[in-house]
Formats: sequence, structure tokens, C-alpha cells
Amino acid sequence: MAKLWFKFQRYFRRKPVRFFTFLALYLTAGSLVFLHSGFVGQPAVSGNQANPAAAGGPAEGAELSFLGDMHLGRGFRDTGEASSIARRYGPWFKGKDGNERAKLGDYGGAWSRALKGRVVREKEEERDGSAVFRGCFRRPDNLSLALPVTAAMLNMSVDKCVDFCTEKEYPLAALAGTACHCGFPTTRFPLHDREDEQLCAQKCSAEEFESCGTPSYFIVYQTQVQDNRCMDRRFLPGKSKQLIALASFPGAGNTWARHLIELATGFYTGSYYFDGSLYNKGFKGERDHWRSGRTICIKTHESGQKEIEAFDAAILLIRNPYKALMAEFNRKYGGHIGFAAHAHWKGKEWPEFVRNYAPWWATHTLDWLKFGKKVLVVHFEDLKQDLFVQLGRMVSLLGVAVREDRLLCVESQKDGNFKRSGLRKLEYDPYTADMQKTISAYIKMVDAALKGRNLTGVPDDYYPR
Repeated sequence: MAKLWFKFQRYFRRKPVRFFTFLALYLTAGSLVFLHSGFVGQPAVSGNQANPAAAGGPAEGAELSFLGDMHLGRGFRDTGEASSIARRYGPWFKGKDGNERAKLGDYGGAWSRALKGRVVREKEEERDGSAVFRGCFRRPDNLSLALPVTAAMLNMSVDKCVDFCTEKEYPLAALAGTACHCGFPTTRFPLHDREDEQLCAQKCSAEEFESCGTPSYFIVYQTQVQDNRCMDRRFLPGKSKQLIALASFPGAGNTWARHLIELATGFYTGSYYFDGSLYNKGFKGERDHWRSGRTICIKTHESGQKEIEAFDAAILLIRNPYKALMAEFNRKYGGHIGFAAHAHWKGKEWPEFVRNYAPWWATHTLDWLKFGKKVLVVHFEDLKQDLFVQLGRMVSLLGVAVREDRLLCVESQKDGNFKRSGLRKLEYDPYTADMQKTISAYIKMVDAALKGRNLTGVPDDYYPR
């Protein structure tokens, strides 16, 4: 026996790799035995527990919880899921009082099972948030032209209609009882006049807790298919005879407005500056000299008389100074779609920034109103609230024929990649009483200047304090 043990040691001393391989195999075998003993130790499942629908009671929740754990952590979470589903599936999830019905336990075990099962399935299919609920709309007059693709679905559900329209490569899915219609937002079906959602609150035949609309009132979802009617962009075919500024105070939404203008006109916008990060994100006019004449308009934050008079016309974008200052502070310390760190807000940077930039917010507008030629004033808040009308005004000033179908396309692609998520909003008001007093005085100056030019004054929400 000793001789055998000696040969065994000599064998592994000559080949160390063999020793470590043997050790690894030994440890692996031990781990498998340990895991097996853990599963064997699980209590047996009785017939009633295996069928919680028949047994009822607490076993039902335990069964679903166990299944959720087995799906690699993709089990159902009670918090937050219900509200997101109510947004997705429309008015059927609302009771008579308008409150969301998607609260577990309110409708018994059957409701809980249906909702939980649906959430788990959607998580597995990675479809969470894939369709955006647009609302309830009246049937268009000429249905075949407004929504050119139709399919009869006796077992209708939101998923089935959305999947069908996605496969057909249409951005809109309209549910009309047992009919699924697909198409684009057009002047025949612009999605501007929403109806009371209760008019569409007819249950789907295949999903009890979903709304599928009626033959007269359609439930409409936006699929993940990109509306390519407004995605083509190019430089102007010939040199422009006039230079038009897209002027704004920093943080007033200039980059977002450029995105909208490029989609609405099909032409690149330029810039008084050069920002390589914006060029890499698709603003190809960023590298052109601002006087090249190849872009539809030129971004600028300048406010000096000489710089303003260099332009033949201007779109002047104005935003609530409280929001604009915070947006520019975030951009300065966090990038175009990032956020400033908490230390910057609490440190000396923020008071110094407000002291230097707040007066500029006022003088920027005052100077463009005084020295600008043919100035179109657009309030950022109005552009967000009524994009179709405000963007139409902007496109008209740029000398491009307004195509309504293209503007409708822009509405469905309006956010782009240049909007902060809003998930990191401050939990406190960063403006001190002295800051508010100073900024309120600047707001009154700008309001008076606008009214002095027979223009609408600043929106009411500029005075939140």
C-alpha cells in the first residue's frame, strides 16, 4: 500500500497540471452532490398544491412566487407593475371612478393569476413597454385610406394586433372589436382629437382585462416600428440666400428644436459652434461653417448686436428661466443628456452660475427683439404642448412647404435621443429666496418687451414662485 501511495505522489509531482485537474474534478463532484441533496430536501407537493386554481388559498401565491424565482429572477413584482400595465392596456383597467383597477387582490384569485401570468410572460418575451398607448379615437371617414391594412381577429388581444402591425411594418395598431387595422398617422387619421376612453372600453375576446375598442371607436397603440416618412435628411441642394438663426439661451431646448426641424424639413441644421458629440449623434451640419449656406438654420446662443445682425431672420426659442438655468447647469456638469452631481448643486458652483447666467437669460431675449430681423418667437412650453402647430410656424419661416403628413410623423418621433429622462430630479428647490426675487424681475422685463412688440407675453408658469 505504501508503495502504491509513493507511485501516486511521484506521478503528480512530475505532472502538476494533472494534480490540479484531478482536484478540480473532485471539487465539482462535491458541489453536485451538495446541490442534489438540497433539491431532494424540498417538501413533496400534494395534488392540491400542484393545482392552486382548484385548491385556492395561500398555496396559490406560494406557487406563483416559486415559479417567479425559477425564471431566473424574472418573477412578478407587485410594486410598479400594475400602473405600467394600466397605461399599456387602456381604459378597461379603470373603474367608474377613473382609478386604475390594476391592484392585486381587488378582483380575487382569477384576476391575480391573469395579471401575474401576463406580467411574467411579457417579461420573458422582453415586450415590456414595446407598445405605447395613444388613446381612443373615432373611426376615420375613409377607413381603407386612413388605415390600409386590416385583419379579422376573432380572438383579439392587444398583443395580437400590435404584433400583426409590427410584422407588416406599420407604426400604428388600431383595435376595433374583432378587427385590427394598421397604418400611419395622416391627415385622415391625425390622432389629435382623442375621445373619452370609456367609448372604447369593450373587453377583448382573448384577454378579459384588456380593451379592444369597437367598430366605431378605435383603441390605438404605437408600435416599435419607426415611421421612416420623416427620417431622411440631407444638405440643401443649393446655397441658401439667407441665414436663419435658431437662437436661444443655453438650456432652452435648442438641440431638441434642431431635431424637430430636421425631421420636419428633411434638411440638416447648422451651428455657430462645433460640437463633436452632436455630430456623432447625427447632426451632420455641425461640421459645416455656419455661413456655408448648406443648412436650413443655424443654432446660436449669441446675443451681441453684431452677431445678431449677421442673420437675415431668426426663430427665437424662449423657455422658463427656472427650467432653462437648471437644464444648462446639468449640461455644463453632466453633458447633453446627463445630470450635474449633487456636490455641484450644494457647492459654490450653483450660486455662482445663477448669478452669472440669470441676467443673460433676460438680455438674450431683449437683444434679439431689439436687433433681430424678422424674429419668430416660440415658447418652449408651447412647442411641447402643441408641437404640430408650433413646428408648422417654424417650418414656414424657414421657407419650406409645410407637409402635414411629415409633421404628423415628427409627432411620433419627437423625443429622439436628446431628452433627459427626468429620473434624477432634485428632491428640493435649488433656488433661494434672493435668487427667486432676482429672476422674477428679469421675467417681468422680458414679458414687457414681448408685449411691447404686440406679441404674447410669457406663459403663466414662468411665475411659479
